[in-house]
Amino acid sequence: MVDTRFYTHLGPFPLGELLSGLDVEYDTASADPIISQASPLQTATQNQISYFEQKRKQSQLNECGASACFVKPNNVSMVSGFEVVPIISNHPRADFARILDRLYTAKTCLPVQENEEFDDVKICKGVVIGQGATIGKGTFIGPNTVIGPGVVIGENCRIGANTVIEFAVLGDNCLIHNGVIIGSAGFGVAISATGGVDIPHLGLVRIGDNVSLGSMTAIDRAMFGETQIGDGCKFDNMVHIAHNCKIGPHCMFAAQVGMAGSCVIGAGVLMGGKAGIADHITIGDGAMLSATASTMHDIPAGEVWSGIPALPIRQHMRQISAVRKLGKKKNS
Repeated sequence: MVDTRFYTHLGPFPLGELLSGLDVEYDTASADPIISQASPLQTATQNQISYFEQKRKQSQLNECGASACFVKPNNVSMVSGFEVVPIISNHPRADFARILDRLYTAKTCLPVQENEEFDDVKICKGVVIGQGATIGKGTFIGPNTVIGPGVVIGENCRIGANTVIEFAVLGDNCLIHNGVIIGSAGFGVAISATGGVDIPHLGLVRIGDNVSLGSMTAIDRAMFGETQIGDGCKFDNMVHIAHNCKIGPHCMFAAQVGMAGSCVIGAGVLMGGKAGIADHITIGDGAMLSATASTMHDIPAGEVWSGIPALPIRQHMRQISAVRKLGKKKNS
């Protein structure tokens, strides 16, 4: 469910009204269910709408209890066995994105919450705090920082200047350096006949206790659900964590680590500067990724990988040695 601390729910709507103006088809004679929420396929329940686009995700249909579902014309037979109204669309993900703005709207920082409402919190000049935000005792907030509506900040945190925190829940004793952005929408774009369609992100960011985030770090909120940063994580400057990633406790990332969406990172993982991780990658507990390494494959627990594309470090070193030997033979 979408968190009402951060979003206003605009529904429910009859399905026909919700789909008004979209280039889609559905059997109006069979049903016109009331749609109250939107949800991913595997978590959708009655009176919710979802979408199905990729055949490799067919197994998620078994968990789907949605009342309506966007589906491509050639995939209609795959949903016919379920109690769901198929909405025929050439671009199911794009049309799903379009109706999200009809079901929800993000809350804004207006009206502003007065700083005097917070006990034992030091707030510098230029700080903007949205309605419903809660800030724990002993916390310091630097100049020109924005705390969005509904945001929760724990006790004894230090928030630097020119930082933006929205759609987020932070634990205790967090150190957020200057210029950090927490809770922006992730990079989600659906392809349609008229070009790219921005996908609204309706989730949040959850950050544990004793977390440190370096300057200019960006952590995107989830499309649905949560982007999670575990207790005790320490990130250098300019680290980027994309939507729906789940980072285990006590991970340490050097500067410019970049991670695409929906990655799952175990406990105590170390990453060198400029390491890159493709989307939907899983990295096990205690693994290490060397500086500038870029992986498109899962990394088992405890292993050390390096290179582009990343490989187990011993294999990578052998490849480098073999290439050097080839170069010597050619020059001799």
